[in-house]
Amino acid sequence: MAQCKVCKSEDVLVEQANEEISYKGATLSVPMTYSTCQNCHREFIATEQIIENDKAIRDAKKAHDGLFIAAEIAAARKKLGLTQEQASLVFGGGRNAFSKYERGEVSQSAAMDKLIKQALKHPMVLHDLLVEAGIAVDKNHLVYTDDNVVAYSVFKAANDHKYTSVKNQTMLEENYG
Repeated sequence: MAQCKVCKSEDVLVEQANEEISYKGATLSVPMTYSTCQNCHREFIATEQIIENDKAIRDAKKAHDGLFIAAEIAAARKKLGLTQEQASLVFGGGRNAFSKYERGEVSQSAAMDKLIKQALKHPMVLHDLLVEAGIAVDKNHLVYTDDNVVAYSVFKAANDHKYTSVKNQTMLEENYG
């Protein structure tokens, strides 16, 4: 717990208030933390609170821009089954990039954010990025490639008797004339 630098009291109350900041023509309301000494009533911001407030401002700006906030970056990385080191190899940004993104110390670029979102949305994108980064691909991870696509002829539909299988995609003039 923080100690008051004026009266040295440890009877300090942590408080929170929303602060409005201007960003790209918008007004963002950001929760900010500060401390109040219960002995001398001095208000101050401890070092840890400065770090958390900076993270809150950064997250508010990223949310406004439609980018992942720090916690969402961590959740996305975990959903993709990557360590922070692997994510840095796959998406770029430097050796410690994802550690810094997830702690809210720095913001990822819009391009990085888009690439992560595409990897979440399209398993083949993740697969290609993993291969390109030299990371072993889990054989149980379902990715649609020419090697593992199940042919439709394996399945039977209720109205299967009405249709015939074709070996190629050329249209027959007699059917579609």
